[in-house]
Amino acid sequence: MMNGILLINKVSGMTSNAVIQKIKRILKVKKIGHAGTLDPLATGLLVVLINEATKLSNYLLNQDKEYLGEIVLGLATDTDDATGEIIAKQTVTKIADPDAALRALVGKREQIPPMYSALKKDGKKLYELAREGKTIEREPREVEIYALERRSPVTYENGLAKFSFYCKVSKGTYVRTLCTEIGTKLGLPAHMSRLERLASGSFRLDDAVSLADVEAGDYRLISMVDALDFPKVEVDDTLAAKIKNGNILPAQLVGSKEPLLVFKQKDRLLAIYKYKEGKYYAERVWN
Repeated sequence: MMNGILLINKVSGMTSNAVIQKIKRILKVKKIGHAGTLDPLATGLLVVLINEATKLSNYLLNQDKEYLGEIVLGLATDTDDATGEIIAKQTVTKIADPDAALRALVGKREQIPPMYSALKKDGKKLYELAREGKTIEREPREVEIYALERRSPVTYENGLAKFSFYCKVSKGTYVRTLCTEIGTKLGLPAHMSRLERLASGSFRLDDAVSLADVEAGDYRLISMVDALDFPKVEVDDTLAAKIKNGNILPAQLVGSKEPLLVFKQKDRLLAIYKYKEGKYYAERVWN
């Protein structure tokens, strides 16, 4: 059975779900998923999980992300991006110090997820509620902006300003919301006009292929072992049998106290174990 990670360069206009369903049909696989959605407007790296690799989703979702985006200042929308309805407008003739606004947003803080998002409330996605004209209170989440840098000059046209930027952010960060926060720092309505994901953890856009490449058979799957950044332990047949049964393992048996360990045999992923009080407990086992 085909198992592994496929890196796709998503085009604008497609949902992440539409991309993986197309891949599912092309490759004729049973199970498929992804490690972090991209909005239809967004382009760039989509990490696709094939068959048994779908069980890695929680581990890969937690990785940091890198983006190249574009912000428009002077115009706000209800979706915080270029697809929404205009809700505020202000003429912009000069921005004094955009870089100071970017620097002020670097670091840890709480961010409120946008209404137009795939988060769920009582089993219903927020964007479905938003389309019904409903706004509900959202719990803020802690995010971290590791880097936020302007990558183009500020240009002015038709009373609006725009520039591109690079950011590296923690899991759960909404770059659309980050754009509105930049606008707030500058005292202007704002929205995100373009977004490209450059990286997710160790996966890079440079290594991604297109849907056309997949159709042509011009792609490679990354193995599940190689996809994980945790320390890895090669085991013999005796220990492999215990691991496949999910047995609790004394830490001294494996000679480690790492928070998470990957057990493998001949480059085949066997399990992910978690350390607690001198022992390793199975978190996920592959048979």
